Amino acid sequence: MTIAVRPYVADDRAAVLAIFATNLPDYFAASDRTWLEETLDELDGPAFLVTVDGIPAAFGGYELWDDYNKALLFWGMAARRYHRTGLGKLLLFERLLHVATFADPPTRYVTVDTSPMVSPFFEHIGFELTSVWPQGYRSGGTMHELRYDLAATTPDALRAVRDAALAEAARRAAKA
Repeated sequence: MTIAVRPYVADDRAAVLAIFATNLPDYFAASDRTWLEETLDELDGPAFLVTVDGIPAAFGGYELWDDYNKALLFWGMAARRYHRTGLGKLLLFERLLHVATFADPPTRYVTVDTSPMVSPFFEHIGFELTSVWPQGYRSGGTMHELRYDLAATTPDALRAVRDAALAEAARRAAKA
């Protein structure tokens, strides 16, 4: 089994929408599809695809906020069959490493907003919960905002964790 991370390209659009569909209704609302389509049509920053034996299995990206010292993660998701295999962790550390290495201008914080159900995933990785917004999503759901301080690590440390996540994902995905 071969797992790889590569940049998203427009030809991946249908595959990303299929990944999204596997996460309904537990992780996304059906109405979020329009927002995802808009994101895919005009990316605000780098986006990545994790593939398993060449088949798209996870997607996510980030954008830099020019007026703030932060990057914002967008659309982190893995196809449901790959939940709990480590692909999400791999994708997350790929994005953190990319921000730490290539952000121009360099940025200190990486932020994400997510549901209370997904928030513990980010906290386990080292993100700090910074705010909770009851009804923070238009769907009525509660929003958790979290941040990761890149000043507390180095690109080499992130690379090592990313590489370990890749090895672990390969081991776990083989059983999926």
